[in-house]
Amino acid sequence: MKKYVLIFLPIICAFLLFPAQIFSQENPVPPQDHSFGSLHKSLLLPGWGQLSEKKYLKGIFFLGAEIFCFTSILHNNQQGNKAYLSYKEASNIEDAVHYRSFAEKYDTRRNQFLAAAAAIWVLNLIDIYLIVKNKQKKERNLTFRLESASKKNLSLSISYRF
Repeated sequence: MKKYVLIFLPIICAFLLFPAQIFSQENPVPPQDHSFGSLHKSLLLPGWGQLSEKKYLKGIFFLGAEIFCFTSILHNNQQGNKAYLSYKEASNIEDAVHYRSFAEKYDTRRNQFLAAAAAIWVLNLIDIYLIVKNKQKKERNLTFRLESASKKNLSLSISYRF
């Protein structure tokens, strides 16, 4: 067993230390555009991508709905914690049952708002994906360009973007 480890250890280290591009004869992959786009913005904060794409009504809706859900989550969590502390400090059974039911009610509401916040986030990402996809389709177009380099030269170029 040691013999195999000693044989494969240098090979594994070589592949980890040297990227596969060094060994390949192909041209390296050109760097891609790593700009912070609308999809990334909406991934961080729902509605931000829509606002950057100038879809203000949708952006305000998603942002407002997410803020509402998070404030409701915090409020219900705080109320549930207070009710749970009252339940633990209850001196008789009736009060304990009463406060325990309040704690469960607030915990249920908190969980419902968590689910709603997640659903809003998913809908936001689907919406911004469709916006970006439609925008990319619009960028695919046929263009005609008439250029004059000097008084004698006139050129016409036709291009189609895929």
